[in-house]
Amino acid sequence: MDYPQLRDAYTRVKKACGNDWRSDAASQAILDFVALSLRFLATECEQVDLNSLVPNKKYISFMRNSIVARPANRDFFMVDRQSVTHDWRSWSPGNSDADEFECMFYTVALAPCLAMELFDRNNKKGPATYFECLIGHIFARVFGFEPVKQAVLSVSGRRVRMTMDFLFETSDDVANIHLPVEMSTRERVVQAWAHQRLLDSAYGSGSYKGIMALFSETKLDSRGREVIEICVPDQWLVYQTLLSKMDRIYYFDMPVRYRELTNDFSSTIQIKPFYEFLTEIKGVVGREFSCPVRRDRLSEPRSDPQDQPTVSSRPVSGIRENTSGFCGHGPASAIC
Repeated sequence: MDYPQLRDAYTRVKKACGNDWRSDAASQAILDFVALSLRFLATECEQVDLNSLVPNKKYISFMRNSIVARPANRDFFMVDRQSVTHDWRSWSPGNSDADEFECMFYTVALAPCLAMELFDRNNKKGPATYFECLIGHIFARVFGFEPVKQAVLSVSGRRVRMTMDFLFETSDDVANIHLPVEMSTRERVVQAWAHQRLLDSAYGSGSYKGIMALFSETKLDSRGREVIEICVPDQWLVYQTLLSKMDRIYYFDMPVRYRELTNDFSSTIQIKPFYEFLTEIKGVVGREFSCPVRRDRLSEPRSDPQDQPTVSSRPVSGIRENTSGFCGHGPASAIC
């Protein structure tokens, strides 16, 4: 396979999402990149079994030139490109059968990351950037709104810009959405709760609902090919109780200890599989959303770079601003 073709596919995802997070072009670019990645893994790499130390989970990975990529959950990862393509075209917000798409979402999120780790190891930020593009596209499509990535806060007479992953202003009658995104959390996760606390203080508690989208917490020991999950449930409980509140936390591969945390403290913290977001949108956000993108218009994944549409690049625009320092109710863009 032509590796520049994979790099070009990654670039097209970034450009298409930057141009319009909700668009058919973004959806097509993601599908193309996933299909190319699955083809690369099948034809240029060797599938290997990993030694899972995680209860009731089995993991595989892919190896090339003695390099092993990150773990993939055997129960979720799909190798059939046609099945992935069909399911990517078929999912929709509010689908009561969303669990049927759990494996598709997992594969779409992970396959390009596995490929990038094996064909472009110097691009350390690539997997996280792609995952952010994917999450931004899915949520923008569900909500029908373009996200912004900055809030402007009034602090001691100064306008201070705070960069966040995604902010969605949904409408005047429901809460807006603060959407932190991470492939894995480790010690960085406190930033999500800190940003939520800032939004609560600036705009009023409940003006933004915090929804965190995460991939997994697995770690691979490449020498023994052992997979473990690194979790800090006590810290999360402290953040959720004393710092700010995340309304939902969604995982593509839900860690065992965080499932137990939710079971033990269900009134305090809700950590769920990602696909459940599609079934509980109204309960989380407060209203139903219609799908603004006609996914049946998507073509078959393209394999020839010359067949790819040209997507112009532009920076993500838009800033959420609070000019008064505090707003007790309503969207953050309002002058209160």
